[in-house]
Amino acid sequence: MMKSIIVVPSYWRKGELEEDDIIYDHPTDLINPEETISKTLESLKIVKGNFDILVIGAPTNPSIGNEMDEKIVSIIKLANLSAQVFYFGHKNFQSLQKSLKNVFPKFSSLVSNRGYSNIRNLCILIPHLLDYEIAIFIDDDELITDKNYVIKATEFIGKTINKTLLGLVVGFYKNLDGSIYVDESNIPWWELVWNKPKLMNEGFRIVEESITRLADTPFAFGGNMIIHKHVWLKIPFDPLIRRGEDMDYLRNVKMFEFGVKLDRKLFIEHRPPKSKTPYLTRLHEDIYRFLYAQAKTKYFGLKSVDYLPYPGSFFINTQGKVLLTELLYFIYYSQKDLIQIKSFEDLLDKLKELKPIYDKAIKFANENKNFYSNFQKQWKEMMKIVPKDISHNLVTKMS
Repeated sequence: MMKSIIVVPSYWRKGELEEDDIIYDHPTDLINPEETISKTLESLKIVKGNFDILVIGAPTNPSIGNEMDEKIVSIIKLANLSAQVFYFGHKNFQSLQKSLKNVFPKFSSLVSNRGYSNIRNLCILIPHLLDYEIAIFIDDDELITDKNYVIKATEFIGKTINKTLLGLVVGFYKNLDGSIYVDESNIPWWELVWNKPKLMNEGFRIVEESITRLADTPFAFGGNMIIHKHVWLKIPFDPLIRRGEDMDYLRNVKMFEFGVKLDRKLFIEHRPPKSKTPYLTRLHEDIYRFLYAQAKTKYFGLKSVDYLPYPGSFFINTQGKVLLTELLYFIYYSQKDLIQIKSFEDLLDKLKELKPIYDKAIKFANENKNFYSNFQKQWKEMMKIVPKDISHNLVTKMS
């Protein structure tokens, strides 16, 4: 039986976001902690099977790292889990960075604890250094309600299907009402060509209606994802992906010819708090994400149609969709100023305010389209030679 570890990243902030803070959807506030991870850990008590647990702390800013560590450690202790629990936090990350700089300085820049993709890379690097073979990703705003979850999660991973190693298995999210679908009732009018919930639901329906338990899928959920060691030895998450790192990882795994399937019996209950990140910030993160993903997809010769309806729809006519959505939102946001404009020329001048945002995102995508190719090669080299003994005092052993 392969050694398995459940990995739970937990994101934290302190007060209002500062300019140099990393953006996460709904990090827990240290000042007013309506935290969710305690319920996630509590839900693991019903789960059958042989597994350990790794919690990874992710601060929005290094300045709050020590305070975050203290809070998460206290939550883990209160959970009183029977499984072996490890914690990797701010202090542990500093120790890892120091070890890498001393032993393999050329690789130390590959490892970071800032941003979704970098945190996900820690979610595979730490299990590797601890000598696990399967990493089961869940998030700190989820509940496992199926006592056989780990048994199902590890049932197919690592097996050969159609002469291909099944290296990545993903499952569905369930809402409180038991459905798997995203709410489409509050889509703003300016998202005329940016309707992510609608496209996501179209994809969910296609996969849900599959006649086989293991279905082909164009999408993945990072909070219900199982990764085999053979995959993480070769394939890292792309640090330049700001959001949607899970779906980008699925494309990377397929690109390197590992098998990817969605297990239609693998569910996790998703209970995300309301995001406090401003809408415009999230929109701009998505604009960078999709323009970069489109450029990267073309660079690697992937077919956008293979990832329809979602996220592939955003790799087709991406520039037009970005420009139109930016324009419509600008009209909504600036309508009081716009109705005072007296000429078409003045209107065009006003709309030029959008140009720097678009140009910067396009430049980023074009300049970095081949970034992942080099990063992946360095990661693969690092994973071959980084010794397991670097794991000494790597994590805090909680039980």
